Amino acid sequence: MDIEEKLDLMKVMFNPKNVAVMGATDSIMKIGFMVFGSILSCGFTKKVYGINKSPKYEKKKILGNDVYPSLDKCPEPIDLVGVVVPPHAVVDSVKQAIENEVRTAAIITAGFGEVKTEERQDENKQLVKVADKGGLIFVGPNSMGFYSSEDKSSPLHLGFGFMLPRPGNLSIISQSGTMGTILCNAFQKIRYFVSSGNEASLTLEDYLEYFSKDKETKTIALFAEGLRAGKRFREICSETTKTKPIIFLKAGTTKSGARAANSHTGSIAGSLDIYRSLFKQIGVISADQIDQFIYLVKGAQYLLPLPTNERLRAGIISGGGGMIVHLADLCEKHGINVIDLNTEPDGPKLINDISKYLPFYWSHNNPVDMVANRNANAYEIIKLMLNSDYFDVILTMASATFLDRMKELKPMNEIGERMAEVMKQRASEMFEDGYKKELELHQKYPNKKIIFIAIPPNMGGSSFQKYDENNMMVIGGNPENAAIVLKKLYDYQKYVNSKTSGK
Repeated sequence: MDIEEKLDLMKVMFNPKNVAVMGATDSIMKIGFMVFGSILSCGFTKKVYGINKSPKYEKKKILGNDVYPSLDKCPEPIDLVGVVVPPHAVVDSVKQAIENEVRTAAIITAGFGEVKTEERQDENKQLVKVADKGGLIFVGPNSMGFYSSEDKSSPLHLGFGFMLPRPGNLSIISQSGTMGTILCNAFQKIRYFVSSGNEASLTLEDYLEYFSKDKETKTIALFAEGLRAGKRFREICSETTKTKPIIFLKAGTTKSGARAANSHTGSIAGSLDIYRSLFKQIGVISADQIDQFIYLVKGAQYLLPLPTNERLRAGIISGGGGMIVHLADLCEKHGINVIDLNTEPDGPKLINDISKYLPFYWSHNNPVDMVANRNANAYEIIKLMLNSDYFDVILTMASATFLDRMKELKPMNEIGERMAEVMKQRASEMFEDGYKKELELHQKYPNKKIIFIAIPPNMGGSSFQKYDENNMMVIGGNPENAAIVLKKLYDYQKYVNSKTSGK
């Protein structure tokens, strides 16, 4: 099957008029139940059919939906099937789908290309042969399925990960189902997510090309152990990165990781240096670890486009002196210019304006040390910095920091419990007030870049989600991620500018 035919069939797969689940069950601990439930719980409003030949399902429903012994008994032609049957029954299920003119499938079942026995390799070859001959494309096998909000009024999650995404503009391809679920929970607003599994039919490059052509996809995130078609990947990325960022986290970069990758998805992991060299040439943003990857994806959505001065210029403000010193070190380490206001033409005037809000013993320069005065004055100072022409980005502490720290208090006695309650109540008030002011800053200065630093590492807590809902950039845990994200996004912006300007 040629690429164009695959891409046409993927339109049906990602926006089917109905879905049938082969292996659907009402046993809540089985994957067949979870897949069926995921379709219904993520907003799919079109018809869903359960397929199970067991006599116990005759005239029975699963989660209120009809169950049939085979596809030919369904009252209408089926667009897409989910295959959640035991390994020995997968090929026959695919044959049944083809006989009923189904052209798209998601095979959740594992036990094919990743298993290195002769029997399972032969079964994998048979599966591919049958599907190719019948003109059927499929996700997997050994997949956790996929999510599509191509039809926003009827988003589809044909999978079993613990995730409840909502429609968005981010498209994710992950060769790991577990990692994909983590990513979907971290981002939540998703255009497409595919757990590509063994890629016996559709490959990472197929999904990438489809997403690159999709106008609603604004950012693409990839987690992969290896590529199937390096040349094609390069060609797609070279064109795509001119208009939408691609962030890539490469796994299987060590001997142990490569061995694990081969047994996991059957992919061949390549040298990290080779990948990094390739990424640099084609404008792909490379992440080094999972938390950095998550923040790069968020940064690509919330911070781009960035200005491209000779160096990115940072303003830093915090209530604690030690933190601003550390942030200044991290910025300089990654090539970000922490502006010295004393060397700027009107810098002394900005210093004097800031001085009106702080005690006489403040730092009198950028970074701005508010000497433990984290109050309403902080937001007036940030406004002064945002209104100046000296800074491309402002780094400041997030209100979420104090609130999440207080939630972790573990009092040792009755007095400690009383103190903890007082501190939690105060922290909650400070967070609500502080977040409101931070949101106002974000909305008042939509073209300015603000990064909120929150030391607690919880990237998915309720307070952090409030920032994501408004596209506000908050970075928890290691603050060095703020500098790394800025540097990598800045390099990407320069790459885009060089390509679009014809240089």
